[in-house]
Amino acid sequence: MNFNAFQIAFLVVLVAKTVADYALELLNKRTVQAHAATVPAPFCETVNAATYKKSVAYTLEKTNFGFVATAYETLWSLALVLFVFAPLFEFACGVAGLDNGLSGWSATWREGSILVAISIVLSFLSKPFDLYDTFKIEAKYGFNKSSLGLWIGDEIKGIVLGIIIGLPLSWALLAFYHEFPQTWWIFAQIAFFAFQLLLLIVYPILILPLFNKLSPLPDGELKARLEALARRSGFVAKKIEVIDGSKRSGHSNAYFTGFGKWRRIVLFDTLVEQLSPEEIEAVLAHEIGHSRRGHVTKRLIFAFVAGLVALWIVNFLISCPKFFEAFGFEYRENIMVVPALLLLSQIAGFVLFWVSPISNFFSRKHEYEADAFAKEALGTGAPLISALRKLHKENLGNLTPHPLYSAFHYSHPTLLERENALK
Repeated sequence: MNFNAFQIAFLVVLVAKTVADYALELLNKRTVQAHAATVPAPFCETVNAATYKKSVAYTLEKTNFGFVATAYETLWSLALVLFVFAPLFEFACGVAGLDNGLSGWSATWREGSILVAISIVLSFLSKPFDLYDTFKIEAKYGFNKSSLGLWIGDEIKGIVLGIIIGLPLSWALLAFYHEFPQTWWIFAQIAFFAFQLLLLIVYPILILPLFNKLSPLPDGELKARLEALARRSGFVAKKIEVIDGSKRSGHSNAYFTGFGKWRRIVLFDTLVEQLSPEEIEAVLAHEIGHSRRGHVTKRLIFAFVAGLVALWIVNFLISCPKFFEAFGFEYRENIMVVPALLLLSQIAGFVLFWVSPISNFFSRKHEYEADAFAKEALGTGAPLISALRKLHKENLGNLTPHPLYSAFHYSHPTLLERENALK
């Protein structure tokens, strides 16, 4: 097989990312093993030897599993881009009748159907690893609470939602392309962004209840604390609800969804069980800090710009016949948006990996700012430190990650870094 410039470039970024991934995992694994004998000094009073030993074992097992998953991801991306996408797309075009010269709305709907159908098929590639991770590793360490039937039900619901949501969005993107061939990517991203904002409102009302049960937080000390915190912070929330996350996982979380008068505070039931009211108040103060410091708005703006750049790249690619021919596609100008999106979906991750330290730097900066807001709102950082320690303990978090691994993979500062900043 003779490789051309586009294929060589793809192979270079694929191999470089894979090698870097393995190197980072090995660095992190050796760092964890080097500190495995005793609990790190800063945490001796809060983490006992048995729990620390379990957290080390959990980290190492996830790391070893990651070695296999990375190899699998690399091989399937290689196969998809070089050997599978082109014949699969040609087959789909034949089934959809696009080879018969169809145009107009009928062709747009069929193109959109091809994109959604192939995306659903591709989503099954990772399912064996999801199953193993959930029912072997997570179950082994006491985190998985889901049954196989519940897991399968979630997957089916996800596919149905993917079709219901994905098909109109795909159709809209392709309709913009056919109607406004020069500026379609701008109109499409504006439409997608508007949909994202709408989804923030309808997600907790229409979608989340399909998977989880939400219950109002009962009256009592915790509710009184959280409502008082929201008032002091100028944070308007329609409801404070508890989600039954424990029916799937032992991991815990808290977040808010929606915006404006539709904003809701959501607490995992596991969080309510694991933390004291004062600690939960600190965790929520941190989440409110993201809103009050403008992080949510900044992330939305960043997402809009990133999406715009991605669609501009697609627009650029569809005018490059040699790019598609390099990966086995027959170039037909009017229907190359779908192949461009398919190729970009596999290639982008290998490129974006190298900018993840920059993204993580700004994300960690936001976390420090939200922590500082929580300390200011409560008058002390002690409750948040206590909450973070408990959550790290309950979730078997890695207490000794390698700094370089952390830079590439951690969107949050390490526990020790957050504690030092709060102190």
